Amino acid sequence: MSFAIWEKILLAILVIGTITIFARELAKKIALIKAGKPDRVRTDRLGERLRRVVQEVLLQSRVIGGRPIVGLMHTAVFFGFVLFGFETIDHFLEGFDLPFLAPILGAALPIYKNLLAVFAVLVSLAIIGLAFRRFVLVKISPDPKSYSSGLVALLILLLMLTYLNGIQARPWLEKANWWLHAGIIIVFPHLILRSKHFHIVMAPVNIFFRTHRLGDYLPLNLDMEALAATEEVTLGLEKLAAVPWKMRMDFLSCVECRRCTDNCPANICGQELDPRGFILDGRKTLAANGADTAVIGNVISETALGQCTSCGACENICPVGIEHLQLLIGAKRAQALAIGKGMVATDFLQTIERYGNPFSAANEVRAKLIGELQIPIFAKGKSEWLLWLGCVWGYNNDARSAVTAMINVLKNAKVNFGVLEDEACCGHHSRRQGEEMQFQTLARQNIEKLREQGVKKILTPCPHCLHSMRREYPTLDNSFAPQVKHHSEFLTSLLESGAIRLNGTNGDNKTLTYHDPCYLGRYEEIFDAPRTVLTEAGYKLRELPRHRDRALCCGGGSAGFVREQKVSRRVDQERKAEIAASGAKLLVTACPECKMMLNAAVEETKDLAEIVADAMHIVSNSPSQRQSEVEQEVGMSHQTVPSTDAAATIKAYFLAHPAEELHLLEIVQKAHLSGNLAELQRAADLLMKNGDLVMTTRNGARYYRLAAKPAS
Repeated sequence: MSFAIWEKILLAILVIGTITIFARELAKKIALIKAGKPDRVRTDRLGERLRRVVQEVLLQSRVIGGRPIVGLMHTAVFFGFVLFGFETIDHFLEGFDLPFLAPILGAALPIYKNLLAVFAVLVSLAIIGLAFRRFVLVKISPDPKSYSSGLVALLILLLMLTYLNGIQARPWLEKANWWLHAGIIIVFPHLILRSKHFHIVMAPVNIFFRTHRLGDYLPLNLDMEALAATEEVTLGLEKLAAVPWKMRMDFLSCVECRRCTDNCPANICGQELDPRGFILDGRKTLAANGADTAVIGNVISETALGQCTSCGACENICPVGIEHLQLLIGAKRAQALAIGKGMVATDFLQTIERYGNPFSAANEVRAKLIGELQIPIFAKGKSEWLLWLGCVWGYNNDARSAVTAMINVLKNAKVNFGVLEDEACCGHHSRRQGEEMQFQTLARQNIEKLREQGVKKILTPCPHCLHSMRREYPTLDNSFAPQVKHHSEFLTSLLESGAIRLNGTNGDNKTLTYHDPCYLGRYEEIFDAPRTVLTEAGYKLRELPRHRDRALCCGGGSAGFVREQKVSRRVDQERKAEIAASGAKLLVTACPECKMMLNAAVEETKDLAEIVADAMHIVSNSPSQRQSEVEQEVGMSHQTVPSTDAAATIKAYFLAHPAEELHLLEIVQKAHLSGNLAELQRAADLLMKNGDLVMTTRNGARYYRLAAKPAS
């Protein structure tokens, strides 16, 4: 096929014109990105970044993994574009009578052309399938009114059809077919620039610059002297001017696939939070407004911001490297540190400030737990492992069975461990609510205490504490580098070493289901350790529909486990319904907060440590056993004391300490009583009968306190 001189001139004008316009418009978009400041080094660990690009761009791992059928269709289109690259160049050079494939490939050219023909058919079928899903299957469509997507799909189909026609022995309308193919290619770059298909250009770059870990937050510089010397202090994402260049690139890279929104637990429950929505609003705001535009109210609303549990499901599934969590934490930091309003967890933060834990519990509550369970105190230079209890295990009485199980397992395995006499919150939820100052204060205090105690190895049941200490504390102090393990990992290591052995009694009769905690699973990628323990215990695991890295959040993140949420449907209700629908009678989790949130989902909810203790046939000391031990310790097993004398002593003690509530063994120790415990209990019951004491029962133990006297 030959071309007239006027055709060559026209083709040259069109090619030069389209390249010029494309370059000018692309420069404008790059300028929008470059207007943002850097937030961190994003060129470190170059090999890891390049491997990620190969895996996620060339091999399309996230595209296929998120939605296998749709992902495979998209992959066919992607590889079609890649393979047609040389053919496209050759097509335009042919218009100038300068084809380069024929001289290079020679006799192999027909093979190459036939390979492209196969991909042309595959791309055609894939693009028809994608268009059918978007415009016909509207219930599952990410956007049935995306007319630019429809136009792009039509043009891709025409490109494939014109190619297939052009390689025929006798093409239909050969010259017109050639020009139609060329014209579509000339128009296509401008559609890319003005639609979601800009991700074709941006996605590989955005994926390369993505953080190495999910939700990888860097600490704000809160040094008062440094802030005082700064002309303009930026604390979080208050204004558009504070949005860094990578986040601006995120706005422009979004492919609008809705995977983030479809996996957002708040959105699933009908709440306002819409990850795709705030990324697209960011794109609009970036294009239309100035640097002084507020982020909250334009990019994301206060209501939506308060509904985020920081579960990471949105960012984890994004196929183009968007960091949703950086925007969410940045906006929350602005709320807490700059704006001072709109926060949903003010009560939580004040409670942490006042008590050091989210339950408003006094330090004596934890001390009492340590004493009753006879937990060893960590001894500097002697103890190997520090058991970091965390707030729930340390202060929530409902977690006592799990604490007891873990302590008994460790003692039976002859683990050299101890706990701190007092323990502050790790600060995890404070940071997720934007209170960076509170987080840094707690973190630095904990780092200092752990260093003073010479702690080298930390064991914790809480994934939130695990993540904070393993990932975030070192960003505040890079010399802080203890080994930090979750109890699921530690229990697995005990099994592997033979330190403990499990007997799967009743395991064959019991099917259970397991809930993957967000910070253990998605953030720390610990999926197999809990399942190994359950298998060793002889249980049959019935996986939930959403499990492993696609698990649905329990709703307890971002302090949701201790604050009221005024929404039509809570996240924990959605997860409980899924768990109940599994038909399992026993739910196991490996996070104290998840256990709190999901406790009523099925007949029984247990921590992983309880499963291990049960399978080892470790039975917690019953009240009678504990009483016997104390009797022997105080040397009173065979003594008898008249009830009236003991009653008088007990009454006198409570009159002197009216605020105390004690179980019988504590009364024995504090009131300095001796005698048979059965006799002493009759004395306490006599006082209760006379109206001097009242008694309540918790976890099978009887607690006594002074009865309130009626006003005279």
